[in-house]
Amino acid sequence: MFAALMLLGTSAAFAGDSEALKAILKARTYAEASQLLNSGLSQLANSAEKAKAYNKLFELAMKKVNAEQAVQIENETQKQMGGQGNKQVDEAGLYEALGAAFDAGTEAIKYDNEPNEKGKVKPKYAGLASQLYTLRPYLINGGIFYQTAKNDALAYKYLSRYVDTATDPAFAKVEKGEDTNLGEIAYFATYYAFQNKDYAKAEKYVEYALKSPERAKEAQQFQLAILGAQLKNRQDSLAYVEKLEGVMVKDPNNEAVLSTLSSCYSSLGMQDKAEKLINDQLAKNPNSYGALILKSQYESQKKNYDSAADCLKKALPLAADDAASIAINASIGQCLFYKAQDRVGEVKGVLTPAAREQFNNIYNEAISYLEKAKKMDVMKEHKATWAYPLYGCYYFVKGSQAPETLAAAADAGVNN
Repeated sequence: MFAALMLLGTSAAFAGDSEALKAILKARTYAEASQLLNSGLSQLANSAEKAKAYNKLFELAMKKVNAEQAVQIENETQKQMGGQGNKQVDEAGLYEALGAAFDAGTEAIKYDNEPNEKGKVKPKYAGLASQLYTLRPYLINGGIFYQTAKNDALAYKYLSRYVDTATDPAFAKVEKGEDTNLGEIAYFATYYAFQNKDYAKAEKYVEYALKSPERAKEAQQFQLAILGAQLKNRQDSLAYVEKLEGVMVKDPNNEAVLSTLSSCYSSLGMQDKAEKLINDQLAKNPNSYGALILKSQYESQKKNYDSAADCLKKALPLAADDAASIAINASIGQCLFYKAQDRVGEVKGVLTPAAREQFNNIYNEAISYLEKAKKMDVMKEHKATWAYPLYGCYYFVKGSQAPETLAAAADAGVNN
């Protein structure tokens, strides 16, 4: 009796594969095995069977991957030997199978590392992680393939998977070399995540992109856009400010963040914080371009035109391009123009020749900067910044009918 019970127990403990698993293992194609696994997953006895089933699925997917890669290698070899090397490659099939291999392989690794009935982890497919990891570069090729095919959803899936697998615990024990592609691919993954409003993923990916020397500047802009896109109320704005403050602590010379944080403070009614932020930045770095520009704006708003113009004059040599130089020259001219206008407005009665001469000096300095802006703005795309102040300066200094005044009036659209 006891012997019979022991025999029964032994038979149960060492029972063979379940019928559902046997059917999956007999499948000849990926499609067949996938259908059987999807419909029969709950019928598999345990994690070991699930790992075995997904490993089978992985092997079937890899048949297609290996077959198409073999054709690619053959073509390359033929070209190197002077041949045509134009054998047809089923790229769509290749990358579909590649995605399937990653889907099946990661599931196999997951179940293979779950504890057995005795609570012990005894993986049977230890080499699978290395096999999958070596396939990562083909995820980039797949992403590019789907980008070219204008299939953004699949391009995102493949490029984001490349980034995700860089730190996936499933590959923790795989020996890895330097990943020189990670920052670049993370930038594009960030783009797709942002487009899809998948902000959690976008925040994750942009951290990698920020480490890319070629993409760091663009990634900074993405980082701010990602954070800003999630604002719905004042509480969100305050949380956004906290995140920006955190970024500033990590990267105190990030002028894009400096500008955004300063603007946020101002919009939230924290003008004192905004100005302190800028003043502190200039104390640490007197040549901070962004801080000088923002300081000039704050000083101009308070009608401290001399201080505003001084900041802009310091920023002018730091301008990155012609558009920035045009804007700064025009802004200096505006500051001087409004300074002169305010002083003229304070005069009671008729201006004496001596007083007029003093004002002419200010207007002429304004003219010098406004004319620089005009000269650089060949297509007059930015004339809204320099045309009217230039007209006002010439009107005072030269008179209403002077050729310079009439030309400036035409640019400004003023009927003189």
